This record gives sequence, structure tokens and C-alpha cells, in this order.
Amino acid sequence: MSKILTVVSREYLERVRSKSFLIGTILGPALMSMFIVIPLLTAGNGGKDQRTIAVIDQSGDVRGPLAAVLAEEGHKNLTLQPVEVGPGGLDAAVADVKREILAGNVHSGLVVPADFTRTGKVAFYNKSVSSLVVRDDMLRPALDRVMRERRFAGAAVPDSLFEYLSARTEWNSVAVTADGEAKQDDAVPFAMAFVLIMIIYMMVLMYGNHTLTAVIEEKSSRMVEILLSSVSPGNLMLGKVLGIGLAGLTQFAIWTLAFFLISQRGLTIGDTTLDVSFLTPTILVSFVMFFLLGFFLYATLYAGVGSMCNTIQDSQQFHLPLTMGLIIPMMMLTAVLRDPNSTMATVLSLVPLFSPVLMFMRVCVETPPLWQILLSWVLMALSIWVSARAAGKLFRIGILMYGQAPTWATLGRALRS
Repeated sequence: MSKILTVVSREYLERVRSKSFLIGTILGPALMSMFIVIPLLTAGNGGKDQRTIAVIDQSGDVRGPLAAVLAEEGHKNLTLQPVEVGPGGLDAAVADVKREILAGNVHSGLVVPADFTRTGKVAFYNKSVSSLVVRDDMLRPALDRVMRERRFAGAAVPDSLFEYLSARTEWNSVAVTADGEAKQDDAVPFAMAFVLIMIIYMMVLMYGNHTLTAVIEEKSSRMVEILLSSVSPGNLMLGKVLGIGLAGLTQFAIWTLAFFLISQRGLTIGDTTLDVSFLTPTILVSFVMFFLLGFFLYATLYAGVGSMCNTIQDSQQFHLPLTMGLIIPMMMLTAVLRDPNSTMATVLSLVPLFSPVLMFMRVCVETPPLWQILLSWVLMALSIWVSARAAGKLFRIGILMYGQAPTWATLGRALRS
């Protein structure tokens, strides 16, 4: 036991005393906060640049109401520049608009036919796909409203009836909890859940890679031969995994403490205030458990693979398949988010390699039954036991193996031996 603790202490101190650990501890939260801070700051600031839209209004009475609706909706950054249809006709006017768009004098062009109120048809000219945001988010809703108003006016519908028919619903989201109910800010839970998942993803991936790199570096430098003279291969692998895991847990603890200290003082980003009430005991416990179980699962796999490789380049062929265990669930977050209690989401979140991301997302969005959370922990613990035995066999065989680069067939023969 003392030999294992010696290895743990060595691996732990070697990492927490390094400059990379200090830099990562300071810059890590700053980099990860970009995923929450930048979207919140830019959410309400998109599309504020002044844009000029060239408008060919063949009826002559659409551009004015359209400009009024755009201003009422808060799109004052759009300027509707009238384009007259001259002696050359509509085709010549459209050609002028196209030239202005290509020259960069106007953002885009809009042609409103004389029968717009009856047909609802318009033509939109643009130079890039980015212009479609202006079309769909600004011009389309405004033109729809203008068309409705003109149709109601043509049918002599009273203003009171028009206002009644065009009324919009007003939503007030209320979160229901065991302690009662509270006003819900939808942006904060989703943003917080995403940031926590990114922390698990990055920490497990980063420190799993640290394990792989540490094993390969000691093997290539022949330092491992000296270590094995006083400690068994199994104890050496266990000590490395525990030491590197404790370093990751230390960094995680520093980030968590700093976050709570800042949030307790109140942190407002844009129009959103971060509220730690989202971090319920279930979410906090799940966060720690999925981080620890996810790390040890991937670290044992990385350690076993690393022991068979002589250089970092040798490990590249094994790196992608291991990493896909974290990348695939990240790609499926949207599907789980839409229906966290579906059969697909439930089954996939119980897959040990996917659980740190998918099950934790379910816990954050709509906490599943406790038995499902506990079952995912049990399955991950069993997977760690199986992967540790397999990695231990690879470690004992491969740690002193030099020469030809390993292949998947080499790994298969080592596991069967």
C-alpha cells in the first residue's frame, strides 16, 4: 500500500507543481466561460449594424407601413431605400438593385408587386446566405403583418376586431419544485448545464490524455524499468491513475470554489443573472460522481493503451476510438434535450462510455428516476472494474515491450494471453 501511495504522491505533486497546471487552473474557467458569457452578451446584440434595403414598391403604399412596423418591432437599424421604376420598366429597376448589391451600396433588395396584398408574393435579392437572417427574422414577420393589416382594411374589418384577432400570447414560465414554485429564467439552466457538461467532457478527456502521455513518456525514457524494480506493474498503473485523478479533482475543486464565491456576490452577464439555486444537491452530487467515474473509466483505458505504445505517434490509431466515447454523446445532446425521458435517451444514457455526458444532461434538464442514476453509476463502476483488469493485463505485458509499433491485433493477442 505504501508503494502505491508513493506513486500517487509522485504523480500528484509532479502535476500540481507544474506551470501548465497553474496556467490551466487560471485560464481554464476563462476559456470555458466563453461558452456561456459570449452567447449571453451577444444574444441581444445580433444584427445591430445599419443595413440599407433597396425596395421596389410597385403599389406605392407598402414601404411606408413596412418601415413603421420594423421601427415598432425594434429593427431601427434597417433603412428602406425606395427605388423607382423608370422608363426601362421593372427589369431595369431590378438590374439597378442587383448592381447596388454587388457594389456593396445596399445590403439586399426587396421587390413588392402591385398585387402583394392579394397574393402575398415578394422577391428578395441578396449576395450572401447571411442576408437570409434579415429576411426571415426581420422582413418576413413585418411584411406578414403589413399584409394582414391591408387585407383587414380592405375587408372593412373594425379596428377592435383586428386587434382582437391579431393579439399575441404572453408567456410566464414557472419552475415547479418540491419547495414550491419560482419564476424561471430559461437561459440560465441550459447555459449552466452546458457549461458543467463541458467541464466533465474537457476534464475527463484532458486528464485521460495525461495518463496516456505519462505512461508513454516513462516507457520511452526507460524510467519505468527503474520504477518496476520496486513496485509491481498493477500498483504502478493504479498509482498513476489515482495521482493524476487527484490532480484533476484538485483543479476541479478550485474552479468550483471560485464559482461559488463569485456567484454568491451576484454575477450578472448582459440581462441574465447567474443563480446558484440551479445547482441542487442532486446536480452537485451527480456532477462529482460522473466526473470521477468518467475519469477512472477513460484513464484505465488510456493507461492500458499507453503501455503498449512506444511513442505518442503510436497511440494515435487508438486515440480516436477512445475519444469517440465522449464525442458521440456530445453530438447527441440535442436529441436528449428535446425528449430526455424517451427510450432512446434512457438507453443511451445508461451506456457507461456515454453516461458522464448524457445521463448528467438528463439530470440537469429533467431529473430522471433515482434508480436510473444509480444504475448508471453501478454500470460505470462495473465497466471500470472490467477495463482495469484488461488495462492491467495490457500494462503488465506492454510496459516493457519495445520495438514494433502496436496494432489492434497486438492488443487483441495481449488480452487473450
